[in-house]
Amino acid sequence: MSAFALMPVVSGRAPAWGAATSAPPQRVVSLNLCTDQLAVLLLPPDRIAALSHLAADPTLSYVADRIGGIPLTQGGAEELLALKPDLVLAGRYTARAAVRMAKAHHIPVVQVGLIADFDGIREQVRIVAAALGESATGESLLADMDRRLAAAAPADGRRPTALSLAPGAFTSGAGTLTAAVMDAAGLANYPAAKGMTGYGYLTVEGIVADPPDLLITAASETGTDRHPSLSGALIAHPALLRAIPPGRRPRLEENLLGCGGPYTVEAVEALAHARTEWLNRRETGTP
Repeated sequence: MSAFALMPVVSGRAPAWGAATSAPPQRVVSLNLCTDQLAVLLLPPDRIAALSHLAADPTLSYVADRIGGIPLTQGGAEELLALKPDLVLAGRYTARAAVRMAKAHHIPVVQVGLIADFDGIREQVRIVAAALGESATGESLLADMDRRLAAAAPADGRRPTALSLAPGAFTSGAGTLTAAVMDAAGLANYPAAKGMTGYGYLTVEGIVADPPDLLITAASETGTDRHPSLSGALIAHPALLRAIPPGRRPRLEENLLGCGGPYTVEAVEALAHARTEWLNRRETGTP
């Protein structure tokens, strides 16, 4: 499962468009998966000159099924100039040559970083929406997210433990978006309880010796994964399956957590449902 995030970083911030300014940007180019998704959620297709090629990968991109007809870019500097953008959305550490070229040609650039919680999502959406002249749309997306977060919030203080596990036993501890999603869903982050901050690895032996209540994996990670590997097979290790059987393994789409956005609330809803099911099974003695 993808698991990620720091806080939003913005440089070369474009103006917040309003009645006293010129028209908002009409040819927006996004060079980053996270900004691809925000651009598609905030703009009509005719205002998007191009998205990064990652926007078309449904495993990574929440908006992959909404980008038909929008050009895709590999993020090259010359390619960017040929698109004649009036605003560039980019990541802090990606497509650096293209970003430098845009700035050298006095094209406004908004750069964002990955985020670690829902406050970060709110901040980033507002920054990008303001740059696009779509603050009202951004607030509508956030209002829907907050309404759904409130509906998914636990009704009591019970906190089953949950471990998000990716191939190779890679996981997410305290201070990550995954941990924030678990908290919002009423779950306790297992690696954080073990002292992990940020991202790291756990051993199968350690997990089996003290298993969490729930093991969260990516929806694409099955016994017949389309990308089989030894590290991926670890999640199906027999000892791990005995310790945490399939009924305690909720799956999440990877594209909900790779980049935090209003859609990340879907991960909270899925885990809140898994929490309810686990508590019901425990109360009834169902395995």
